Amino acid sequence: MTAAAPHKTPNTSKAGTPEESAGTGYRPEVQGLRALAVLMVVTYHVWLGRVSGGVDIFLLISAFLLTLSFMRKVESGKPLRLISHWLHLFKRLLPAAVVVILGVLVGTWAILPQSRWPDVLEQAWASLLYRQNWLLADSAVDYYAQDHSGASPLQHFWSLSIQGQVFILWPLVFAGAALLRKAVRRWTSISYRQLATLAFGAIFVASFIYSVDRTATNQAYAYFDTRARLWEFALGSLLALALPYLKPGKILRVVLGWAGVAAMISCGLLLTVDRSFPGFVALWPTLAAAAIIVAGQSGSRFGADRLLTWKPLVALGDNSYALYLWHWPLLVLALAGAGIAAPSLGQGLGIVAISVVLAVLTTRYVEKPLREWHWPQRGVWRTP
Repeated sequence: MTAAAPHKTPNTSKAGTPEESAGTGYRPEVQGLRALAVLMVVTYHVWLGRVSGGVDIFLLISAFLLTLSFMRKVESGKPLRLISHWLHLFKRLLPAAVVVILGVLVGTWAILPQSRWPDVLEQAWASLLYRQNWLLADSAVDYYAQDHSGASPLQHFWSLSIQGQVFILWPLVFAGAALLRKAVRRWTSISYRQLATLAFGAIFVASFIYSVDRTATNQAYAYFDTRARLWEFALGSLLALALPYLKPGKILRVVLGWAGVAAMISCGLLLTVDRSFPGFVALWPTLAAAAIIVAGQSGSRFGADRLLTWKPLVALGDNSYALYLWHWPLLVLALAGAGIAAPSLGQGLGIVAISVVLAVLTTRYVEKPLREWHWPQRGVWRTP
């Protein structure tokens, strides 16, 4: 659920292939995909109490976009500037997170019993430092508990913590590939893209095997385990690296797009897969998202991109990070305050509506203004 970069929506009446969209740095259909993913997460959390696969899609998208960004730098001969990248990235992510954490602390003081305050405070620090997933794993938290009123209002920061850890690790992989390319270019013609593909391919295989095994033996821990989730990020990176070579025709784009949307939405509806994540079952939503991304902008009026580039959906995608941040604590605090285990349809709609309003305000008045700040550029890793 990374913060979306500020973009103006281009004219989507003309077809744009994935490789063309990647070249511009903006893919409106990906924003629409983000919107569908966050809608799935919110809907399932509020009313269904099941895993939707939406978070897994967010993980893939975040690595996909991060890889596109680094590959544009590499292929244009620009330095990677790791320190500057990290400062810029967390400058975008932390302010909204801090606002929500402070709001949760106020809500905890006003609504939750005093006996729960120490746990929430501990999780606030863990969330701020991007280690909430490990705290929840060590605490043996049941993510699938049906009574959300007793859950932590900061429990959802587990995925953001994993993302934060990967956002530190992934640039090091890119920098390592750059150094290796420089070291071996006298003896081999292997390209930077090929080296990066080998690196992320190795991460994918190792993490996927670990994830399947860990999910089978200790699923509750595996759910929050960064190592069991790395393959989802690696899949997003591999998709970005392969994208210039994936050029399906118009008809296949239409088929891929709608098949991806159908598979994505049906993931949590058709099967009870709660206790199977993040093992092999997580391939379902991630491959569905990959199909949508490969389909890109089909150039057909029947393509799924016509839905995904719909302006209200793209706008929701622009606010998806803040919406994810707000919806869970509002749900938990509302249930705890009302003394109920699950909301009615009307109560749920009220929670969602307030979440959307707070998300829009947070994006507009917290995230976007801080994006204008620029940090000094230091720590240069040049690519050969």
